[in-house]
Amino acid sequence: MPIPESIKSKAEPVGDAAIADSGVHGMQQPAGTKAKPRRRASRSKLNLMLDIVLAGVFVLLCSVAAIIRIVFPPPSVAAGWMVFGGTIDQWIAFQFGCLCVLAGGIILHVMLHWSWICGMLTRGRPDSTLRTDDGVRTIVGVGFLIAILHVIGFAVLLAMLTVHSP
Repeated sequence: MPIPESIKSKAEPVGDAAIADSGVHGMQQPAGTKAKPRRRASRSKLNLMLDIVLAGVFVLLCSVAAIIRIVFPPPSVAAGWMVFGGTIDQWIAFQFGCLCVLAGGIILHVMLHWSWICGMLTRGRPDSTLRTDDGVRTIVGVGFLIAILHVIGFAVLLAMLTVHSP
């Protein structure tokens, strides 16, 4: 039985005719539909991805520390020893790099949760000015970061002042 012309004109195209180039990122989509704008990753997805990266870097840092401590002899006699093609100095430099990446990721993680942290610290304190003022929260966060950096800097300075050559 042949299809009447009135039905043929209302029917959706089939096969390759149903696909039209949308011009968005080289993707194709069905004819007659509009291109949807790309959505930004939600904060929850960003936090999850950051948590996964931080966990991976932590495992890597622990593995490198174990290799340095268990596989290599003490650093004073480890000259010339190599593990996976790296000397102890290269492994220690890699360990420090992993530590810096982990510290940067933790700082980013705290920054993403800063409003929640401030809210938890000020909950139940009606006299607190940190409750709703985002500017004060930012200043406190920057002050906290500066304080941490000063503690680290003081420890390094103290170590530099007390180092003795053989």
